[in-house]
Amino acid sequence: MAINEFIKLLDRGVNSWNQWKENHPDIRGVDLSEIQLEGIDLSGIDFSMVNLRGARFREVNLTSANLRGADMSMANLRGTNLSGANLSSAHLSMICLSEANLSGANLSGANLSGADLRGSNLRLANLDRADLSTAKLNLCNLNGASMIGAILIGSNLSRAELKEANLAGTDFSRANLSEADLSHSNLNVSTLAGTDLIGATLVDIDLSESNLSRANLIGANLYRANLCGCDLIGADLRGANCSEAYFIGADLSRADLSRAEFTSANLSKANLSGANTETTEFQDAILPDVW
Repeated sequence: MAINEFIKLLDRGVNSWNQWKENHPDIRGVDLSEIQLEGIDLSGIDFSMVNLRGARFREVNLTSANLRGADMSMANLRGTNLSGANLSSAHLSMICLSEANLSGANLSGANLSGADLRGSNLRLANLDRADLSTAKLNLCNLNGASMIGAILIGSNLSRAELKEANLAGTDFSRANLSEADLSHSNLNVSTLAGTDLIGATLVDIDLSESNLSRANLIGANLYRANLCGCDLIGADLRGANCSEAYFIGADLSRADLSRAEFTSANLSKANLSGANTETTEFQDAILPDVW
């Protein structure tokens, strides 16, 4: 079918499209690349495995849409409502989804590398194992999202909201998380090597066994955070609030802890060799036997 025939089918409504898809399960290669749609309701539509490369959607309702395995690379869905949509295993590299509503969407395994998601609502979204490397996620709402094993190398998440998110095993290497709020989130066994966490809120966060070597944590709030067994070699914690945090067995060798607050923190068995502690506050802290 030519693209004009597909458009006529879409004009007949979602039910007609979905019925056609159901009646033709063996058809492959539905090509809607570079299609332009505006102001229509496509909620619940089945676009699974459809080629939407370079598509332009404006004020289109795609709530609860099935976009599993669709190719949406270089598409522009700015401001589109995708809440509850299934985008698992979709190809979304270089896509523009800024200001889109993706709350509760399933993006597990999706390729979102280089995607523009600035200001988008991804609250409670499933991004497990998704590739978000170099993606723009500034000011995004990712509260309560699941991003287990996701790749965010070099991504920009400055001032993003990630409260109570599950980020276990996620790779944030060289990402920008400055002024982001990750309070009460799980980042167990994650990679944040060379990550920018300047002014980030990390209250009551689980970073145990994570790699934060050379991470920039200047002015970060790590109150009651769990950093047991962390690699913090060469990390910059100047002026950070680490009060009542747990650093049991952490490696802080060559870290800069000047003006950092470790009041009532637990640093037993931590490695502080070569660390700058001249102006560090350790009042009531549990310190390692040798340092």
